[in-house]
Amino acid sequence: MPSDEWYRPEYKGRKDELISSQEILDRTGYTRGAMSKWRSRHEDMPDAVCKKWRTPENSTGRGHGAFDFYWVRSEMEPFLEKRLEMAQVHRKPEERNERYHIVSARLRENDKRVEWIVEKETNLKTELTKLREEREQIQHRSVDDRRFVTAYEREQESPTINEEV
Repeated sequence: MPSDEWYRPEYKGRKDELISSQEILDRTGYTRGAMSKWRSRHEDMPDAVCKKWRTPENSTGRGHGAFDFYWVRSEMEPFLEKRLEMAQVHRKPEERNERYHIVSARLRENDKRVEWIVEKETNLKTELTKLREEREQIQHRSVDDRRFVTAYEREQESPTINEEV
């Protein structure tokens, strides 16, 4: 597994001064995609301190093998406040409730769609297996048929002993 990458090594050992991407997501309700866009769209976004890879021991939320970025908390909090004020994301309980209903409905639809896809994949897999078996039978039969045709054609081309006499 890759080792942690420190972009600002002066913060090594000062974990209490840092805030992780997971903590930001939990606190703001934003998505990882939104955070990724911040880095490219907002020049005032603080620089990350490090990227730490997850292990099975510390993988709450996302699975191990993924990573979290860390920022200096005192630099990131004003940036987050500005984002939240501009977007008014989850500031009002009614907005959070509305988003909950939209997202939970989307999850239900996604679950149904995934279930349908899995069923379709299973059916296609079964159909593909049948087609492969049929192809193999035809190919096996064709080998015997080709042998017969080749032997017959040779027989027809060569004169027999009786015809020579």
